[in-house]
Amino acid sequence: MQHSSFKLIIIKEIKSQYPFLIDNEGFDYFEEWQDEDFFLVSEEDVNFEGNFYLDLYEEKEKKWLGSLLNLPAKKMHEIRIEGVFINGDFSASGSIINSEGDYGPYVFVNGNINCQSLLLGGANVEIKGKITAKEVVMTYYNHGNFRCGGLIDAPVFIVTDHNTTFAERKNDLFYYNDRADDVDPKNECEYDDETGDEIISNELRKLLDNPLIETFEELERDLARGELVLKQNNPPAKTYEYWRDRVQANYRDLKLVPKEFKTEELCNLALNTSYHALPFIDQDLITSELCEQLVGKDGFAIQVIPDEFITKELCFKAAQSGTMIRLIPAEYYSEELILTTFKNGKHEPDINDIPSDFITESLLEEYVKIAKGLWLDNVCKQNGIDKLQVLKQVIDSGIQYLDNIFGNHFSKETVDYAFSVYKNEEEWSNYVQKYKVKFERLELNEYL
Repeated sequence: MQHSSFKLIIIKEIKSQYPFLIDNEGFDYFEEWQDEDFFLVSEEDVNFEGNFYLDLYEEKEKKWLGSLLNLPAKKMHEIRIEGVFINGDFSASGSIINSEGDYGPYVFVNGNINCQSLLLGGANVEIKGKITAKEVVMTYYNHGNFRCGGLIDAPVFIVTDHNTTFAERKNDLFYYNDRADDVDPKNECEYDDETGDEIISNELRKLLDNPLIETFEELERDLARGELVLKQNNPPAKTYEYWRDRVQANYRDLKLVPKEFKTEELCNLALNTSYHALPFIDQDLITSELCEQLVGKDGFAIQVIPDEFITKELCFKAAQSGTMIRLIPAEYYSEELILTTFKNGKHEPDINDIPSDFITESLLEEYVKIAKGLWLDNVCKQNGIDKLQVLKQVIDSGIQYLDNIFGNHFSKETVDYAFSVYKNEEEWSNYVQKYKVKFERLELNEYL
């Protein structure tokens, strides 16, 4: 690349030098830019060696751009780059990548683009000329916008839930656009009831170098790495070290590892990152010991354990490690299991997850002691249980539970009963003072 062709220009100067940009739909779309913020600008054609990254808000890409512009890291952290403007053609020997789906810079290329692949997510991008890609043009996620004033010439062109418009297209191998009605039915996705994923067409899968790619998200991850993805272009052979690095960076990539490289070591590497990698593990590597280890580390792992390995003991281990009762199969429910889950949970227990067969006064009493009891009133009504009686039992359990009662179930009835039980206790006055505002709000001044 001609490094000198790029420079940083403040937005105030951009508006002055290129006033036609101001009226462009994506220019300062949210009206958040400051005149002192920057654009990355080239006033001539750009020929770039390697991948060009558009996610200029991200730390990794800031470091990359700082190296490109010979700017220190401190300087890159001090400035904000809102856009990229190229007043000419833009060619890259690698891919042009905006892998962040939620956001991205404003990009305007006043000419043609030529690259390996073009991946666009959350950026606002306008290309005045044509786009020629060696492999794939892919736009994804509805936070971004892409407008091409010319031809999109790429063997594969994919639009998935993205605001993409173009003048014309030439795609010899595959075209998919979920916002258009000109897609060949054989290119449509199929919904997988078991995983909830949209599985890409076999017409696309047979073109890919990695036959294990099943979703657009998985393809996007390869494109975000600047990979060659089409079989016809003979991508470089992958090594074990390559797959180890990918799995270490993203456990989900274990699913894409060819069988000859999917070793126990690689599987354990993924599982050490997240129990969510378990569905990608070969069945012969899944053992009771492994399941116990995962659940012991994080009770939420119970949700990915195969049915044949779930036992009463494993469910209790999950409850002790911290999980949600809804993730445990109902056939293993007991009052002890439910309360253990409530006591060790990382989130507010949801009594609505409990079948009515297990809703008793004793369970609700413990529920109030453990949690805020947000749904106590509703659950009592549904199950014909006297709510006040439950709260009285909690009060009887000890003065320390007055925080639970006064904090979450304050009423004249609970105050009257608590007073009758603890009026002679020295700590009673402390609770009255602590919740004085509530006493005053209900005009229970006789207790103040």
